[in-house]
Amino acid sequence: MNQNAHRIFVNTLLLTAATLVMRGVGLAFQVYLAGRIGAAAIGVNSLIMSVYTMFTTLGSGGIRFAVTRLTAAALAEGGYVRRTVGTASAYSLTFGLFSCACLFFGGGFISERWIGSADCAGALRLLALSLPFISLSAVVNGYFTGVERVMRSVSVSIFEQVGRFFTTVVLLSFSGGGIGAICRALAAAALLGEAVSWLALTALYFFDVRRLPRSDKRAPYLRNLLGTAMPIAVSSYMRTGLNSLGHILIPLGLRRSGAAFDAAFASYGAIHGMAFPMLLFPSALLTALAELVIPRLTAAQSAGGRRSINYMTTRVIKIGLIFSMGVAAVMFFFGGPLGTSVYKNPEVGVYLRCFAPLVPVMYCDMITDGCLKGLGQHLKAMVINIAEATLNVALLYFLIPRLAIAGYGLSIYVCECFNFALSFGRLLKVADVEIGLFDLGRITAAATAAGWLGLRLFSGLGLPCGIPATILIYLALLCGARAISAGDVTWFKGIVKADGSLRRS
Repeated sequence: MNQNAHRIFVNTLLLTAATLVMRGVGLAFQVYLAGRIGAAAIGVNSLIMSVYTMFTTLGSGGIRFAVTRLTAAALAEGGYVRRTVGTASAYSLTFGLFSCACLFFGGGFISERWIGSADCAGALRLLALSLPFISLSAVVNGYFTGVERVMRSVSVSIFEQVGRFFTTVVLLSFSGGGIGAICRALAAAALLGEAVSWLALTALYFFDVRRLPRSDKRAPYLRNLLGTAMPIAVSSYMRTGLNSLGHILIPLGLRRSGAAFDAAFASYGAIHGMAFPMLLFPSALLTALAELVIPRLTAAQSAGGRRSINYMTTRVIKIGLIFSMGVAAVMFFFGGPLGTSVYKNPEVGVYLRCFAPLVPVMYCDMITDGCLKGLGQHLKAMVINIAEATLNVALLYFLIPRLAIAGYGLSIYVCECFNFALSFGRLLKVADVEIGLFDLGRITAAATAAGWLGLRLFSGLGLPCGIPATILIYLALLCGARAISAGDVTWFKGIVKADGSLRRS
């Protein structure tokens, strides 16, 4: 158990460090854009990217998870990894080309009817050309996750993020004025980044797969792939379509409430394009953990290891809860200074404080979703996600015209809590998560007290001192309240000190 946990710990540290770099570049990119193009243009681009996400899902929905699960199973059974990846590539390319054609030829209609500005058609057509590259990259990313070599794909993502950042800076300098020209420059940078990323991932795949033994074992590759990918894909299409519809309804609803075009997109951009990237930035740890726990839980389930499943799920959920409560405290008590110092926009600080209490729900939902996928509950998770997306559309349609931006915030709260409640309830049916209300109360009290003390005692020293001091107070209070038990400390020592030292395993 310790060796297994130790390997997850080391991989999580590596993946977290890489993901933090990637998130840091992404956040710096958003800060640059906020100063360079303004909140309204960020809002329009965010809506374009929401539409783009819908077509990305059409081209690659379900394929990454399917390849991850089938690759892990192939390795455990002695293997047909190459044929799995080859079949998945043909499948993914077919859907990628189809989604490319749909977005390219439908760009004009979508720009006018959905976004409300004909100037965005060029950006949508440029983004359409990147869809086949994204579909093929999803296959290789799934392979690297399945063989537990995610650092390869993450390294490429970091390279792609940095490259896109600098390409965007160059292209924006030649774009001239106007939201349409700005969005075309951002789309061109995205297209170039996805193409280069696919080339790099493909080269790494062919280099890596040579170490795996070849197998003549026959298997219904296409049937297995379709059986895993298609249910997820169909569910993803429904969820992403509903989510995109929801994002389209937000600025439209704000305009129906009386806001002007620029004001509506500015409010949407401040929340979706500024506040939420900062709220989700620290979740790199949990994103990495959720990604890495999938093949481990799949292997434990295949071996019939109920105790191992219960142990892993309990530990990762508790990590998620402790971490997310600390992040929520920092965002709530220091949200105002963070919004002003990072974005030079006090409105962003207000939104950070408004949505900070939702951070534990969002972060723990990420971990829960990873556990459900690893335990073969992906279809149940998808049904929950579709129900949440449907509820979101209904709330946005009725609330925003009446309550304006407050209606958007209320819909976010209701939908996130709805999703987590159903997802965690499902997890409790397939695993025993040993975290009680008393544990939740102690962790919440420690986070609240730490945030209040940190703000009162250290706010005058600035954010670089105030936030680390708050974190240290939080950890001390957790230990004092015994929210971190002796068993947790023993487990942590076990995964760090594998045979006495932190080493690669």
